[in-house]
Amino acid sequence: MRDTLAEIRLHLKDHPWLISMIFHTAALLVMGLWVFPDWMDREGQLITASFADLGEQDAAFSLMPIASLEMPDLGDSEFEEEPVETSSTSELTEVELPELMPALAGLQASSLEMLKSTPETRLASIRKMMAETVGAPAERIVSTTQQIGSADGIESATQSIENAIRGELKQGDTLVVWLLDASISLQLNRDRMARRIREFYDEIGALSRPDTSDGIERHRLFSSVVAFGKGINEVSPPSLVGVNAIDAMTRVPVDSSGIENTMTAVDNVLNHYRYKAKRKERLMVVLLTDESGDDVQKLEYTIANCREAKAVVHVLGPTAVMGMQKGLQRWASGQRGGAEFYLTVDRGPESAVPQRIFLPYWHEADVELQLVKVQPVAALPVYGTAYRERVLSGFGPYGLTRLALQTGGTFTLYDDGVSDQYDVEKLRQYMPSYRSETDIRKSARDSLLRSFVVQAADLTMREKERFAAPRMLFMGERSAINPMQFTAMYLTPSAFRTQFGNRIKRERSKSEDALKSLDALLSESKTHNWQELLRGEETERWRAAFILARGRTLAAMARYHEYIAACESASEFIQPDTNMVNFMPSYRMSTSRGAALAEQATQMLNECASRHSDTPWAKLANWELEKPFGIEVQARSIPKPTPRVGVPRMPMTRSGGGSGMSIPSL
Repeated sequence: MRDTLAEIRLHLKDHPWLISMIFHTAALLVMGLWVFPDWMDREGQLITASFADLGEQDAAFSLMPIASLEMPDLGDSEFEEEPVETSSTSELTEVELPELMPALAGLQASSLEMLKSTPETRLASIRKMMAETVGAPAERIVSTTQQIGSADGIESATQSIENAIRGELKQGDTLVVWLLDASISLQLNRDRMARRIREFYDEIGALSRPDTSDGIERHRLFSSVVAFGKGINEVSPPSLVGVNAIDAMTRVPVDSSGIENTMTAVDNVLNHYRYKAKRKERLMVVLLTDESGDDVQKLEYTIANCREAKAVVHVLGPTAVMGMQKGLQRWASGQRGGAEFYLTVDRGPESAVPQRIFLPYWHEADVELQLVKVQPVAALPVYGTAYRERVLSGFGPYGLTRLALQTGGTFTLYDDGVSDQYDVEKLRQYMPSYRSETDIRKSARDSLLRSFVVQAADLTMREKERFAAPRMLFMGERSAINPMQFTAMYLTPSAFRTQFGNRIKRERSKSEDALKSLDALLSESKTHNWQELLRGEETERWRAAFILARGRTLAAMARYHEYIAACESASEFIQPDTNMVNFMPSYRMSTSRGAALAEQATQMLNECASRHSDTPWAKLANWELEKPFGIEVQARSIPKPTPRVGVPRMPMTRSGGGSGMSIPSL
């Protein structure tokens, strides 16, 4: 054996090229048997070759994405694993959301990093915001209010998102989760957004899976689509093939529950992708919704979760209704010639604490706000009913805006309409505070002016039945079709006199009770020196809210004094044939106290309308001034109407059963 090895060594010494041959052969053998891992994510690509008669040219090859080829997800998933119904009219496959972790022990809103106000606080235009976002710093920081923008439609609103994606990709691989509200009212905007994002993905080379792309700074962009409503459903898992996400945006199943658990959906996205799937990319959530959400009470918890997961949230959201939680959403029926209706939805409020006094405008139908659930568009003015519940604030809902700013993201209004009603440049001075509710309430307690605004808003909203406009028409009833009008109801003169006596006593008693409450509010507020208080207030928003609240309080008190006096004298106008009495607005004042209050109210409301022109506060002040403060009693005799036969009625049912028109839950 030794002799054999010695001969081999001698032979190799005489022929050194054999050593090189043996080494390289072994290396090639190892490499040929090695099984390389699939580094191409979970998608596949199809290599196609065209061998047409090209003469001496080379054969042409192209890489084509296979959108339908999905590799199995080997990790655990908390999302629905059943196939998703792709029909646009199907219901969202509901998944019960797991209970959130208990609130962090001792977590206070003040323990979170608060948004610092800047001298440049303003409502940024979308173009300005685009320019600022391109040069985003390497590390995320809490956004300023310059990260709030408005856009003319969903297509232009997505430009802020596109710039944010570019900024993330400059720093590393990025996972964008398109978190979409699955309500039927957003179906059109989801499709519009998909078309715009497809163009953007194509521009940066992310529509198909790129090897490398200068357009995205050589970092990989993963995209996922998640739908939410009452539950949450992953429509498209993370993929490097952008066309998969684009397709998923257009086939989000419709959720018919009418519930939007927005904060819970964000929390579950973080839990699934960051902690369960253990994805390490930069995490960016793009939230598209047309409501403020049903779980805004979880706001601070969700902000803390986003910071812990190092996730940024960008919101494309609605314009909040001025000072109110509920608003009206336009909805077109596919039945009966495509009639359009207003449905009640959550649209606000735009501020953390209530800052709008909640009093109805008199001499319009005595409509209780909660009764206006479904109304034909043609029946209501653009501003809504006597409560002006459709007046836009010019800002997004407080909860969604704070979520975006506190996680380093942006908030963009996509259903503008604001520039058509207000001076957008001037609105920049009226930006609400996006600090925590705890801090905002504390600042309000330290100011007589702000305390009065919050107390007036709290009282009138809490006691809205007490401050409902008293009855102006005796006898009659509210129109079932148009809540802004009364419908005459025939009574014989004798029946009218019996009922009128009882009703006038009840209305007078209610008015006296409401007047007493408003008088106490004004007396206890210590705001009689209101000019000095206005000079001491530093923000235009609180000044406008105060002068409107105090002016409308004085106006309501003046009207109550005149109404009570009209109740006392109404019986003097009753004739033997009278069967209807109407209280009409009048410039003639019957009481000295009412006249004095009306003069003070007029002064304050005129100042509000003048100083804060082209804002929501000016509109609300002018509406109060449209009707004079006095009451004129008119007694009338209405003949017995001729019976109408065959008058059609509009059948209407809520979604989920019955006959007639089906009204969805938005």
